[in-house]
Amino acid sequence: MKGISFFIFTLLLVGLCLLFNVSPFELTSRLMDRIVNDKSDIQSVIKKTVRKDRRTPFQGLTTTIREAQMILKTTNRESVFAILVMAATILFIVGLILGLLMENILISAVLGVGMSLFPFWYIKLAEITYRKELNDELNKTLSIITTSYSRSRNIVKAIEENLHHMNPPLLPVFEAFVFDISYITADIPGALLEMSEKIDNQIYKEWCRAVIACQDNPNLIETLPAIVRKFTDIKEANDDFGTDMHTPLRIVLTMVFINVGVPVLFYFINRTWYLALVDSWGGKIILAVVLLVIFISLNAAIKDIKPIEYSR
Repeated sequence: MKGISFFIFTLLLVGLCLLFNVSPFELTSRLMDRIVNDKSDIQSVIKKTVRKDRRTPFQGLTTTIREAQMILKTTNRESVFAILVMAATILFIVGLILGLLMENILISAVLGVGMSLFPFWYIKLAEITYRKELNDELNKTLSIITTSYSRSRNIVKAIEENLHHMNPPLLPVFEAFVFDISYITADIPGALLEMSEKIDNQIYKEWCRAVIACQDNPNLIETLPAIVRKFTDIKEANDDFGTDMHTPLRIVLTMVFINVGVPVLFYFINRTWYLALVDSWGGKIILAVVLLVIFISLNAAIKDIKPIEYSR
């Protein structure tokens, strides 16, 4: 009977989409645009300022989506956002279907929204690995360039002779710099300033500004190694506090394990309790509320995981 009901529901859903010529992916994309592209009029700004301490679960959801888009933008992967929206739409539908199969409309709604956040959580967690790899690559590349620059006193030559040591995402940035100086402009400080904006890293930007200053005063080259050493300090700090950084997520995952384990335990220990939990409206509401709290807690824990970054 459940299978027939699910099949009829699916046909109705598909029929409505075809009748009104609505694409689920397009609909979700428009919804994401409304969430991400926030209003910037003066009335909205005043409301945000007055109510900035009154955060709601919906605000946490929109913040997660905006942060994921910002991460993709800073890592030059903005095109991936469309894939995220598509994946979120599919997971939203899967969550709805799972809830309907459990004959719990409340869990269906919670699962749909919660599972649609999975792709954005993945981007947030992947950012930590990306930042660490970027710092390691910058440390290696800038160290090599600084050594060559100290010897030759020519930043263009120092970069050009070390291009074969570089890897993406740094290689295209430095290749573009060499190309600009060789064929487009002779303004080295201007090209360095433009290059500094292509990578979102404060130590890298500081190194670029220092190299710009070195064009007028070569004696400042001696300050470059100290700037590059900051990458090592950041790496050591992340290694020391990496365990503490993931503590909130581990606590939440433990809570998830316990809450998911309770209904399973009821199933084996007392079947009457289990049936009361999954069949009665009171039990269905309790399960939906617990699941909602789990998703809100996971979202908050993942949002708070941030690698240590250098700031001036």
